[in-house]
Amino acid sequence: MYETLAARLEFLLSNLGVKQLDFAQQIGFAQSYISMILNSSKTNPRPRFYEAVTREFNVNPQWLRDGIGDVYSIPDLDLPVPNAAELFTKYCRLPPDEQAVVEKIINAFLVQNLTDKESHIDN
Repeated sequence: MYETLAARLEFLLSNLGVKQLDFAQQIGFAQSYISMILNSSKTNPRPRFYEAVTREFNVNPQWLRDGIGDVYSIPDLDLPVPNAAELFTKYCRLPPDEQAVVEKIINAFLVQNLTDKESHIDN
């Protein structure tokens, strides 16, 4: 599906919801370098590019290089939820105040879920 590095990088930018400039700054590269990858004029980036993208965005390095495996990776976590790594990566990219809002929403769902289960047991 994403046969070229350009296609994988384009997908990644879209999936993360980041602009090319922000992405470049986050990984310590010039926007022009990212643009060259996206327009396929640079098909073999420096190893540092792959290392930075992997580190900053929890991207599976094998997927980034070769299109093999899941897009995201979270080391040492066994998450049974589909797309959990993707969700976790997006959560980590949120500012702390927005992370707090997400946590409140999740906590509200958990409380509601427990309440529903307890009322089901009582019936």
